[in-house]
Amino acid sequence: MDDLAAVRSARKPRGQGASRQGEILAAAKRLFLTEGFERTTIRKIAAAVGVSAAALYLYFPDKEAILRAIAESTFESLLACLEQTQTQTGSDLDRLRAGLAGYIAFGLAHPDEYRLTFLAKMMASSGPGRPCATYPALAAAEHSFGILSSLIEHLMRAGVFAAADPVLSAEAVWASVHGTTALLLDQAAHVKSDPDALIATTIDIIVRGLFRHA
Repeated sequence: MDDLAAVRSARKPRGQGASRQGEILAAAKRLFLTEGFERTTIRKIAAAVGVSAAALYLYFPDKEAILRAIAESTFESLLACLEQTQTQTGSDLDRLRAGLAGYIAFGLAHPDEYRLTFLAKMMASSGPGRPCATYPALAAAEHSFGILSSLIEHLMRAGVFAAADPVLSAEAVWASVHGTTALLLDQAAHVKSDPDALIATTIDIIVRGLFRHA
């Protein structure tokens, strides 16, 4: 069967393209996690789905685009989680604490997606809205980071937190919760503390470090 025939035979009926795309993303996710991004090829992904490489190119131009799609979906889900934490009653400080706890909870509840989005080489980043130059910034990622930086800026303006660069402070805070999430995902056997206590203590230390001291 030539490439054109293979592409035609792999085509989903009209309206079912999203189903095939989901199959591709699921197969790629498994391979990226088990074999690593660098060793995973388009041919391997296509074989796992049961289509030709030519057919897979109908949906994604390369494996970087597949990883980006996984990251985009993850950020959209993370954003929804963070937005939910901001609907609770209370002060900005309460919402900041809820957002930080929600971030860690999201990562622990979606370990595969979190690893691929934040820990994979292709998505090395300096902040949750700042993927490396391989990809343009993702809107959901920027919005997620904006929730954090805006809360910190509001608390600085209110005099609750010490005046500082809100973006720098937000990136330092993100580094702390990201580190805690990554630690609990991949080094949990070396953590002697109760995970919930570790998370609560991390958030307490972050908040205390930002307070304005007389």
